[in-house]
Amino acid sequence: MRLFLVDIKYDNDNPLSIMFSGHGPAHYYLGFLALLFLVPHTVCFAASTQQQTVDQPFASLPEVTVSASKLSEVFLPESTSCYATPLPVLDTPRAVSPISQTLMKTAGIGSWGKLDPLSFTYINPAAMVDPSQTGCTSAPDIRGTTGLTFINGMEQTVNMPLQDLPWNLNMVESIDLVEGPPGAVFGSTQPSNGYVNYITKQPYFDRFRGNLWDTTGMYRQYMWGADMGGPVSGTHNKLGYRFSYMGIDSGSYYDLIKDQQQNFYVALGYRPTENYQSDLYLDFGTYSYMLEDVLLNRPTTSLIENGLYYPGFLPPSEVNTGTENNPPASNYLKTALPISRRANVKYPGDLGRAQTAMAQWIQRFQLQDNLQLVNNTFFWYQTHVSSEDEFFFNEAWIGNYEIDNRTELRWIFETAGFKDPIGHFVDTGLEWRYQYALAYDSFSFVVPNGWSVFENPFQRNALFSGNFQALIGNPAGPGGGEWLVPTGPYPLYFEPLNGATGSNLSRYWRISPFWQDNIRLTKTLSIIFGARINLYEVSTETPPGTPAFLFESLTTSQLAPQINISPYWKPYPWLNFYFNFNWQQTTVVAGGGGYSPLFGPSAFHLLNELEELGVKLNLIENQLFLSSDLFIENTYLFNFGLPPTPVNIKGFETSLQYQPSSHFWLKANYLFMNGVENWNGLPTGPPLAQTYSTTVAALLGLPLDNSGSFPPGKYALIAWPEQIVSGMATYQFENGLGISLGALLMSDMFLGYEHQVRIPTQFIPNAQLFYSDKNWELRTAFYNFTNEHYWLPNGFGFTQVRTLNLDTIFPGWPFWVEGTLSYKF
Repeated sequence: MRLFLVDIKYDNDNPLSIMFSGHGPAHYYLGFLALLFLVPHTVCFAASTQQQTVDQPFASLPEVTVSASKLSEVFLPESTSCYATPLPVLDTPRAVSPISQTLMKTAGIGSWGKLDPLSFTYINPAAMVDPSQTGCTSAPDIRGTTGLTFINGMEQTVNMPLQDLPWNLNMVESIDLVEGPPGAVFGSTQPSNGYVNYITKQPYFDRFRGNLWDTTGMYRQYMWGADMGGPVSGTHNKLGYRFSYMGIDSGSYYDLIKDQQQNFYVALGYRPTENYQSDLYLDFGTYSYMLEDVLLNRPTTSLIENGLYYPGFLPPSEVNTGTENNPPASNYLKTALPISRRANVKYPGDLGRAQTAMAQWIQRFQLQDNLQLVNNTFFWYQTHVSSEDEFFFNEAWIGNYEIDNRTELRWIFETAGFKDPIGHFVDTGLEWRYQYALAYDSFSFVVPNGWSVFENPFQRNALFSGNFQALIGNPAGPGGGEWLVPTGPYPLYFEPLNGATGSNLSRYWRISPFWQDNIRLTKTLSIIFGARINLYEVSTETPPGTPAFLFESLTTSQLAPQINISPYWKPYPWLNFYFNFNWQQTTVVAGGGGYSPLFGPSAFHLLNELEELGVKLNLIENQLFLSSDLFIENTYLFNFGLPPTPVNIKGFETSLQYQPSSHFWLKANYLFMNGVENWNGLPTGPPLAQTYSTTVAALLGLPLDNSGSFPPGKYALIAWPEQIVSGMATYQFENGLGISLGALLMSDMFLGYEHQVRIPTQFIPNAQLFYSDKNWELRTAFYNFTNEHYWLPNGFGFTQVRTLNLDTIFPGWPFWVEGTLSYKF
């Protein structure tokens, strides 16, 4: 494997060391910098890379080579997802977890054909998927907040802040999970405590190869697919391709839930010369599904500990949210009864329909030995409708798309130093993004606790409520009342003035010049400095169908700066100390990644700050890898109509990877993290759809779904375990048989700010038996094989869906088995 600009070599004295090379006078740089801004952006280049092909620009460069380590197949030795250019994980001054195909299979990432709550957590305890968005989000929550999504280094934002359609993993070859906000080259539109960068499947140039596979699991899990590719005949291995297909027709452990998908992915690669490389990636998916947002409602201590559920319900016509015209729960709730964990309060008429399409064109030009031009053009299209009438939640995002282009000039040179020359690896350029969003959302009539699992499921529809009917066409209602989405399907409603995460018709540009310099000060001391400025030109308005007297619009220009500074000291080849400081201003987005016309200036200047101090060690002849870090992150929760709420999290984490031979590997992790929301100085404290447990409501005669807020003050992080331990281990015999074990231990967590309902400490084990040889692979997974009755909150940490934590809870899947048979050729 060969890489441009970076020399990564393995030997016993200096494992996985990085060496800067190349020379060039300043006038070359200035000339090509001018060229950078003159090159038409219809020419595309790559910015994001991976150790197999994505950023190995020129496989024939003789002067730079990389020797694969023993860990390379399981523990990927390098990443490009922190600083855009390849760095060994040991030398990367950030907490990053490269996730190979082996780790994905062992952890069960994709076992549902979409994202499940806990598979990421077995690899990195800082990452979990909100159960309310199980399978319907593109990234896990990281360090307590919603993670961002990148595809081959380009941010994908149409699905933010809620995606509400399944995320298809068919196109994914590997994943980089990075903790903390992105750096100057990648940039970001929103505050986050982490992100994932999906590295897509690459074309084959050596020979024709592929595989056919089928997955079948308990609870009607059916998935199948084909993957194949190779060099195109007659092109002398200069043109290669890869095609991948996946189909899903699955049910669920839970009643009524379903997921049907068809996904097609194509990768084309062209290598005509040593100095040019082009890759085109195409993806198309169709989805028919039912959201898992609201499953089992009325969470109480007796439900969690004893499986007892409060029955009883109002006539559908009387269901309401808030305190007015909402009868006390004691009027209709009855004595708690045992129920099945499969039961839920879904309305059978709920729907989810979606289509997505992606196109990404990556090109690289080698201009000189020490100079490279890279460009990445990314297009994403998404349209979907979804309804959860028991919630009440309607959403229609129609024809949303984004076009993002980043051009980079990567240059290595040296300047004079006190003793030795100072090496520079500069990555500078310009990124521009255009995004169109048309989003209709209704989520102000929140009534999940009004229903009972014992009633006729066809009655669980808020449209039957006279209180909801009173909001239709009523501009005095929350968010300007409920109005029909003009494009249907009928009846689908939206609120034109619902603010954050809400309805909008947006068109905006973001233009972002950036500079990053990886400076080698001495043989052991380096520093990475990056700076970026995001210029937003936003035009947004209430969407078509909004009555004229409710029409609102906003045209604004905003600047959001960003810097990152990362010194790292490597006194020995096997030891690296680092510090990372990331400071940036980001924006909050509404439905479909657009902006609400009601947003004020604070919505475009949310602080996102990271301070991280860490150490990484590579020991026992590249067999044992240890990393530990302390981190502090400061950011803000956006409150529609109120100033943003400061949020602070602090934590410590450590990870161990060990692979003494090709037969055995082990990964173990630990995370300690807590946080605080500071609502002092604001008119109210944090909101919840219900501010007390159903037990308290029954005892005190309070209404369910009171849609209240707590008083101002400081509130501890809820719905996130303060301590998490996770790990996996695999042993494979010479004959191809193998066994894997995984374990996850989570400390207790409270569902709400009042600390009335607690999920106790939980343990969830997984196991796999597998066999592989040249042509066949058989893998049988035994998930939760001790049949633990574990529970998860509706929303983790600081995520927006935490507001429903006392309305709905996620009963974890019991023991279940899934098998995959693959034929390789």
